[in-house]
Amino acid sequence: MKHWLIQFFYHGIYFSLVKWFTRMDSNSYFFNAWDGKHFSDNPRAIFEALVQEKPQARYYILLEDLTEAAQMQADYPNQQLIFVSRHSRQYFLALAKSKYWIVNVNMPYRLRQHHNGVFLQAWHGTPLKHIANDMPADNTYRDETAKEPENWTYFLSNAPADNWIYAQAFGLGAGQLVAEGLPRNDVLVTHRDDKPYQTALRQKLGLTPDQPVWLYAPTFRDDEAKFQLQLDLDAFTQTFPDTILLLRLHPHVADKVPDLSAWPHVQNVSQYPDIRDLYLISDQLITDYSSVFFDYALLNRPMVFYAYDLAKYGDQLRGFYYDYPTFVPGPVVENQTDLFAALQQAPTDQSAFAQAHNANYVHPVSAQIVSELLVEKPHA
Repeated sequence: MKHWLIQFFYHGIYFSLVKWFTRMDSNSYFFNAWDGKHFSDNPRAIFEALVQEKPQARYYILLEDLTEAAQMQADYPNQQLIFVSRHSRQYFLALAKSKYWIVNVNMPYRLRQHHNGVFLQAWHGTPLKHIANDMPADNTYRDETAKEPENWTYFLSNAPADNWIYAQAFGLGAGQLVAEGLPRNDVLVTHRDDKPYQTALRQKLGLTPDQPVWLYAPTFRDDEAKFQLQLDLDAFTQTFPDTILLLRLHPHVADKVPDLSAWPHVQNVSQYPDIRDLYLISDQLITDYSSVFFDYALLNRPMVFYAYDLAKYGDQLRGFYYDYPTFVPGPVVENQTDLFAALQQAPTDQSAFAQAHNANYVHPVSAQIVSELLVEKPHA
């Protein structure tokens, strides 16, 4: 009850007062990626396109990592970057002043913009598992987010083929859905065959160009506060002694990684700021029900789906929008023995799947989205 009253005061009463005394500015933008943990994903890609289109704009960025903020200031010395902390006075001022909000996570529904503000819900992945209204009735996340879509002006969809999911899960109308592809994937489209670019990324992580590198990126489980690694790392390193395994946990559990110091060929990259770099340097992806495979398919590289709790996850925890075993573009395995065997199989062609579920398969889309949705048009 106390938490609810605090939220109601700050989001409902306090922010309404701040809005009342703050004039909205069409040259100001507010960004929230991952609630300030890192500035990445679709909001970062949109920001990078925006500074090309509007170099003199004011950019408010929710970011708690001071080191990352300092690096951004160094990278963009000529832009007005203002970093804010969640629920600070500056945070509410930034929300009130900015005409444009670009967000990839849930925002409290009582935080409503000025009239004529533009809320671009950029989201954070193409859903395979049920989300929002389609989650089980007893899932608290479902109730907490039910009203938020009323505030969204636009919602970024990865492709027209998947619009029905967002419409059903969030109750969105056709006019809200923008199915031009996810801006974060532009870099994959641009650099998927760029070996020098990928080699430079590997060097950042201390990897050589010829080392086999596999990325393991599982999703979180709603019934697990701490991710339980279902992989025998001793057996893995014995079976694949020359392979570097990158472990990337979901942001919900990224700070709860087990100690990996006993396995030097296994690296925790859960806090690495940009997963797109990890896609580009990886030769193969291991995942389960995470949306990462939709993006990774753009690279046309092997994928294996390690679904060790498939029955429980599909029937009890979440459920799926598609028939999981036949839909995913790679072998589905439910135990470690089959996983190790699948990792040594010949790859399958991902291009048809990638084109169906990524509208920007051929061309980058960030600049187009900025021009269409985030730049005020001159009056006729």
